[in-house]
Amino acid sequence: MRPIAKRMAQIPFSAIRTMLERVTKLEKAGADIIHLEVGSPDFDTPQHIKQACQQAINDGQVQYTSNYGIMPLREAISAKFSADNQLDYDPQNEIIVTNGVSQGIVATMLALLDPGDEVLIMAPIFPAYQSAAQMAGAATVTVPVYAKNDYQPQMGDLIAAKTQQTKMVVITTPGNPSGVVFNRQTLQHIADFAIDNDLLVISDEIYEKIIYDNCEHVSIGALPGMRERTITLNGFSKSHAMTGWRLGYIGGDAPLVDAIIRIHQNSVVCATTFAQWGGVAALEGTQQPTLAMVEECDRRRRLMIEQLQKIPQISFVRPQGAMYIFIDVTDAPLDAFELANALLEKVNIAVVPWDERHIRLSYGNSYENLEIAMKRMQDYFAGRSDGVRDLESQINPIKSKC
Repeated sequence: MRPIAKRMAQIPFSAIRTMLERVTKLEKAGADIIHLEVGSPDFDTPQHIKQACQQAINDGQVQYTSNYGIMPLREAISAKFSADNQLDYDPQNEIIVTNGVSQGIVATMLALLDPGDEVLIMAPIFPAYQSAAQMAGAATVTVPVYAKNDYQPQMGDLIAAKTQQTKMVVITTPGNPSGVVFNRQTLQHIADFAIDNDLLVISDEIYEKIIYDNCEHVSIGALPGMRERTITLNGFSKSHAMTGWRLGYIGGDAPLVDAIIRIHQNSVVCATTFAQWGGVAALEGTQQPTLAMVEECDRRRRLMIEQLQKIPQISFVRPQGAMYIFIDVTDAPLDAFELANALLEKVNIAVVPWDERHIRLSYGNSYENLEIAMKRMQDYFAGRSDGVRDLESQINPIKSKC
C-alpha cells in the first residue's frame, strides 16, 4: 500500500516555513535571532477592525455565511475594486471572500486548470503558485525575469515559454520576493499576450497598498479586453496587518467565479464569519493606520537599502513595493543556501534562501532590530563574525528551495 498520493512528491515544503520552524527551535534553546525571513507586518491590527470583530461575536455572528461571504463585505469589496482599481465586479456573483489569498490561489487553480495544462509563472515568484498548479495536475513553466530589466518581464520571454498546452499566466505586483511594481507598459504587453493567445490571467495584488517612490499600481483586469479572462486576488493580511485573520477575496467574471465558488464551498464553506465583519471595518473605516504603516515600511526599506549598499559582495534591485529586498549573492563566497545557514549560525539573522543565487530579506521587523541586523550582516561579510553560539549542531541546515 502507498499511503501518500504520488503528486505530493512534487510539492516541497516551503523554505520560508522551514526556516521559521528551524529558528523557533533555536530561540527555544536561547538564541537571540532577528527575523528577516517571514513576510508578516509586525504591526497590530488597527483597533477599529478588532472592535468590529468583537462586536460581531457579541452580536452572535458565529454561524455559517453565504459561501460567497457576507453581503456587506462583498459590497465593500466591490466598492473598493471600483474606486481603487477601476474594476467593476458584481457583489452578488463575481466576488468571493476567501480564507486568505493563499486559499484563493488553490481554489482558483483547482477550478480553472485541467491535468496537462501549463501555467506560465514569472520567476522569482511566491512558491505557492507552483504548488497549487501541481495540486491541480497542471505543469508550471518558468518565465525568467532579470535584474538587468528591473524584473519587468519581457514579451520575448513570454512568447518563448508558451506552448499549445499553456492556459494561464500568473502575475504578482507588487512582487514577492522582488518588490517590483509592474509598470503600465509591462502590463499592457502581458495583456496583449494573453488576449492574442486566449489565456487566463491570475493577478495577485495583495501588496497593492504597500508601494513607494510614487509608483503607480495598475490592475491588469482593468485593461481593455482583460475583464473576462482575469481573476484578481487581494486581501487584508498586508494592507491592514491582518495575516492571522486569514481573510482575502477574489474578483472575476461570473463564469469564472461560478467555477471557483464550487471549490470554495466544498473545501472551506466560508471565511470566518466574525472576521468578515472586521473586513467591512477595514474597508469602510479610516485608512490612516495603513498609511502610517506604509510610511514606516518605507523608512525601514530606505535604511536597509542604504546599509546593504555598503556590502560589495551582494547586489539588488531597489524594491518599489511590498516588504522585501531580493539579493543576488553570486559574488559571495557561498551559495544562497550556505549563506542563509551561515548568517543564522554566525550572526543570528534569519533570511530565506530563494534559490542558489538569491536570498530574500523581509523588513517586517522594527527599525531598531533592522539596524542591528544590518550591522551584523556587514560584520559577517567583512569577516568580523566569529560565531555566537553552539546551538547549530542541534538543528539540521536548510536545503530545500523556496
